[in-house]
Amino acid sequence: MTEPAEASLSEAVEKLEISSVGEEHEDEDVPKLGDVKITKLEEKQPPKKKKKKRNKPKNPRPSGFEEHHVEGPMTPEAALEEQSLYHPTKPFSERIELCIQRYKSKRKFDALRSQIFTTYLTLGGISTGPKQFSGGLDYKQNDHLDKEQLETMAATDFVSTSLDEDDEWEVDFPFVVRGFLSHRVPYVLGYTEVAHLELAAQVVRNFLNYIIYHNVAPEYGDSINEAIRICDMAEKELALCRHTSHRLPGNFNMACSTLFGGHYAGMKDETQTWDTLTPPIGLTIKEATDIFNACVQARGTSEQKEAGLNVEITKAEYMGMEVIGIIFPNLERKRGKDEVKAEEPEGSKANANENGNPTAKPYEATGLKALGRLLVKPWTPDDELPPETDLVEFDIWIELEVLQFCFTGMHLEAKVHRLSSGIFWIDSVTAVQCSFYIQLDPPEKAGDNASDDEFD
Repeated sequence: MTEPAEASLSEAVEKLEISSVGEEHEDEDVPKLGDVKITKLEEKQPPKKKKKKRNKPKNPRPSGFEEHHVEGPMTPEAALEEQSLYHPTKPFSERIELCIQRYKSKRKFDALRSQIFTTYLTLGGISTGPKQFSGGLDYKQNDHLDKEQLETMAATDFVSTSLDEDDEWEVDFPFVVRGFLSHRVPYVLGYTEVAHLELAAQVVRNFLNYIIYHNVAPEYGDSINEAIRICDMAEKELALCRHTSHRLPGNFNMACSTLFGGHYAGMKDETQTWDTLTPPIGLTIKEATDIFNACVQARGTSEQKEAGLNVEITKAEYMGMEVIGIIFPNLERKRGKDEVKAEEPEGSKANANENGNPTAKPYEATGLKALGRLLVKPWTPDDELPPETDLVEFDIWIELEVLQFCFTGMHLEAKVHRLSSGIFWIDSVTAVQCSFYIQLDPPEKAGDNASDDEFD
């Protein structure tokens, strides 16, 4: 081998040794698992799967009780079907049973709405429960029946046979709505929250609108529209009655009750000096005296102001009253100023100074609440005898914070007292009722059949 060839061969061997030494050095720094480099393991691992984005939940199915809910347009086929289902030649009892069944299937009821609707149906003579079948309806054995017959057999709300056969039974939508919303809801179901009272009116109105839209009972169209109007009234009046009831009898009437041996007499301990978490109910004798004197000086006649507390009770009776007028304190004060301006010559002190009204200054100086008047007359519900009283019309002094929730036609049940000075005051208030109040009990269920003859 020539010298140049040997030299080139030795250089190649040296380069090979150097490269192998470098590889061994790199392997020392790379972690291994057995004889396999971890880097190689990572290369062999499958790529991580990307997490799939979860689809956002769809909008929940509407309940059908939304404030602006509107029934969608019907297809021609559906319209023809309903014309057959609710044909006027069919008895009203059959049509209303089928209507209730289909209405309930198109609404999403929660527990509260279900209780409201069931109680309303019961008051109107609709029985709730299995009509004929207690173990469910076998559709295979009744496949020869059409859709209407199957829906009728599966209905759980139906007109009682005793009512359906009673010639004296009358369909009266406004009457049932009145009894349900004015009496049944607040006194039987015991709803006290304003939201629940409003909801009761909304549920009934929703059902009545369904009857109108689907033309279930065209012969009762005017009656149903009148019932819907009552629902609109109830939604407002029931809330106002609740606010009024919560604030009665007011400070002035409470002061009279404390001073003249009424419900609030001795209720507040005058010797109590420690602080409590809840403020005590009632007034002390001193507080009641200050309020009474201030109110009499502000709103009383000259004879009543002169008499002051030197009066006694001349009449006390429990009675129902209907509100026939409301005089707010600002209107009464303005009227007093106008009368003073008319009597006094122009440029006089009473006419020039806004606080010159003698009926307003002493009352405002006490820092008490503004006082107005509630004009009332004796009242009893439609189905009761007239009240046995010699009173015709009278007024009761009540604070503005109560008067702002009162309305003409509102009914009160309370114990009324009359002082020898002619001042009337109310003691214990037992009920505040809406303008259309009537007590209505559900029809007797006795004799309701367990199985109907029409299916025998």
